[in-house]
Amino acid sequence: AVVSTQSTGKKKRGQRMREMAAEARAKMCPPATPTDPNIEIDWRTEGLERSNPTYYIFNKIFEKFKLPEPAPDTLPSVEAMQLTEREKGKEDEKPKEEAPKEDMGEDDDDDMDKDEGSKISRKKLRKMNRLTVAELKQLVARPELVEMHDVTARDPRLLLNLKATRNTVQVPRHWCFKRKYLQGKRGIEKPPFDLPEFIKKTGIMEMRETVQNQEGQKTLKAQMRERVRPKLGKMDIDYQKLHDAFFRWQTKPKTTIHGDLYYEGKEFETKLREKKPGKISDELRTALGMPTNTDKIPPPWLIAMQRYGPPPSYPNLKIPGLNAPIPADCSFGYHPGGWGKPPVNEQGQPLYGDVFGTDYTGYKQD
Repeated sequence: AVVSTQSTGKKKRGQRMREMAAEARAKMCPPATPTDPNIEIDWRTEGLERSNPTYYIFNKIFEKFKLPEPAPDTLPSVEAMQLTEREKGKEDEKPKEEAPKEDMGEDDDDDMDKDEGSKISRKKLRKMNRLTVAELKQLVARPELVEMHDVTARDPRLLLNLKATRNTVQVPRHWCFKRKYLQGKRGIEKPPFDLPEFIKKTGIMEMRETVQNQEGQKTLKAQMRERVRPKLGKMDIDYQKLHDAFFRWQTKPKTTIHGDLYYEGKEFETKLREKKPGKISDELRTALGMPTNTDKIPPPWLIAMQRYGPPPSYPNLKIPGLNAPIPADCSFGYHPGGWGKPPVNEQGQPLYGDVFGTDYTGYKQD
């Protein structure tokens, strides 16, 4: 009984405190909507004291946050507020109609265009003001560097100026690929590391093979004993050979030049710096069925060159049987191993160069 009376007393005391707090809150915050219809509301904001010089500095800042005074026609009356409250109640009572399915998939930009008409979204405005690739090529000094995605940059001219600057490193080409970098090399077996030639000459590879063979023939007990107490000095290398390998016979590894970046499939491309026009490689000779150890067999395209002329991309290239003499112990003709017919004019003078090896001075190139 004592516990119950204490709990009821605490409840009454708490209720009384809540009522007192509500009364104090009501006195401090009067209701926003007046009950008397004759009361007029005057909308004003507090101003700053102009006499105080410290407020004068921040006057412009405070004016930006100042509420605009509404016109007298736009002031809400009590009757209008009551009507709006009734209309809101009626709208809440109405059942909510389902939205049409066609409007669910429309973009915000389309809604803005329909509602406001003349207003254009920022994305469309950016696309309208963007330069085309043809216009950008006309504005820059090096139009061959322009790519299709350069027009989307903030400053396309500055970007092309940076790309055209000497010794600039280009952005790797895989930045715009959807596939991850080096994803296409999955499944390709990576070749094992091969020691350089100057290290192989020291004979360290043969020494390692013999040591591995000896360890493979040992029993399990001997291998465990070797792990606990390993023996050193198994490979006895001559230090003079080791010194000469690194300080006399060492060669520089192949390195890339400045700005030459790696991309996927670069190792499979043909290295054109090692190829020279007019020189037939051994791989090409094997593919054409020509012997690889002699130059006395003409290439199969020589007859077509004698008929139509030398390649226009290499006007100064010396081709035997066309504008240069053929090798010794060889003859013209269409027999196996023959060098075709030399290109000459009606007077028997060579058309393209000294094909007979006589250094004809009266030759004039057409």
